[in-house]
Parts: sequence; C-alpha cells; structure tokens
Amino acid sequence: MHWILQENLFKENEWANLTGTLERFAIPFSVHKVIPFIGELVPPAQPQQEKVVCFGSYSMRHTARAQRWTPGVYDLFDKDFKVQLQHWGERMLNFDSRILPFKDVPLLAEPTFLRPVDDSKYFAGKVFMPEDFNDWKHKVVDLGHDYGTSLSGETLVQICNPKTIHGEYRFWIVNGEIATRSMYKRGDKVMYASDVDERFDRFVQACVQAWQPHRAFVIDVCDTPHGLKIVEINTINAAGFYAGNVQSLVLALEDMEGAG
Repeated sequence: MHWILQENLFKENEWANLTGTLERFAIPFSVHKVIPFIGELVPPAQPQQEKVVCFGSYSMRHTARAQRWTPGVYDLFDKDFKVQLQHWGERMLNFDSRILPFKDVPLLAEPTFLRPVDDSKYFAGKVFMPEDFNDWKHKVVDLGHDYGTSLSGETLVQICNPKTIHGEYRFWIVNGEIATRSMYKRGDKVMYASDVDERFDRFVQACVQAWQPHRAFVIDVCDTPHGLKIVEINTINAAGFYAGNVQSLVLALEDMEGAG
C-alpha cells in the first residue's frame, strides 16, 4: 500500500518507528500537512499504488472518502457506544451510562464522567468537575461558543459515575487478531510499556470473537476491582502508538490488504 502520513502529529519516537519500518520494507509513503477539520492534504497526494492508507488526524477520512481510497481510513463513526453496548454489554466499563444530548446533561453536583457516544473529537472523555463542566455547558449551549470542534447542544453524550481503574492498555486489532499491545496508564499516571499480562490478551480475544466493529481498530481495556473491562474503541488510523510494536502493526495491515 501507499501510506499517507500527517507530519508533526506523532511523537518523535513513534514517527521514527513508523517511517523506519516503511523504509526498511520498501513500502511507499508520503508526508503531508493536513488542514484541520476538512482533512485536505498539502501538498495533494499522488499515490502510485492501488491501495492507500492514511495515518494522522481523524479528519483525513474526508479526503480518503473523496478520493475513494481503499482502505483509506478504517472509520468507526457508525459504531458508536450504543452499538458497542448491544454487542459487548457489561464487558464495557461504562455500560451503565445514560445517553442524552449535551444540552440535557443536568448541572453537575459531583465529579462525573462524560464523553461523546461516537468516535469523534468533539471533546476528550474524562471525569469533569462540577464547576468546570457547568461553566463550559453554559458557554456552549446558552452563549453558543464555538470551540472549533462542532460540539453543540444536540451532540449525543454518555454520562456515568467515575470508575476505579488500576491500569489501562491499548490493543491494535487487525483482521481479527492482536497485532500489538501497550500499557499506557497505571492508575492516574501515564506509563508506556510493551509487556502486558496474557490475561488481557485472553480478554481482548474473547471480545473480538464476540464482535468486531471493523477489520482494523484499536480497543482500550482496563483493570478494575470488578475485573477487566472495555474502555472504548478508536479508529486505528488516528490512534497513538504508545509502546506498541509499530513494525508488527504495519506488517499486519500490509498482509491483510495484500499487495498493491
């Protein structure tokens, strides 16, 4: 495949691992600026391969779709939390979430977890403090402030009580198999490590066997007092690599898509 990469997006070591792998295996790639929100590439891409894959910001899906690139972006936009819940149920950390438009979220009286129901970048899911959220909601809903993310009062979000999490881990799934994995948080501390206990592999494999939202995607899981749980899924094209084995991921995608 021809790989379309966004410049200055990945961390320095991640970028070195990605481009180093592509060069080592003589896989063609090009580097572009990406215009925010619309995903236009500068300069325009001129891939010579039949198949093209994009890695960078989520907005690149617009150009991939317009150019009819295959696979382009393994888009998960139609596999939101409601769809995931139907398939994974109580395997999900926040299976007990309420889903409602942003404007209908009540003023918070205690710390509360919120995130968009879909794989979007309206805002990052996290535990919000009451004062911070209530002021933000007033600005978005009542004053119509535009934060450049298309967030509006009608945006569907999920809300629930915060959960206790001991550690968080990312798994890259390609063609139904685990391509690589990485720890990215221990408790509240960011910590990257490639050594992940096999019980996480077994849990993820069971989840993937039950349902897959795409041929390639990222699934984040966590360790809790109630066992292992799914935190969320993400589009593989726009996910950070952490301590994952980038070479294994690249070769897994190349193998799945075949030559071209």
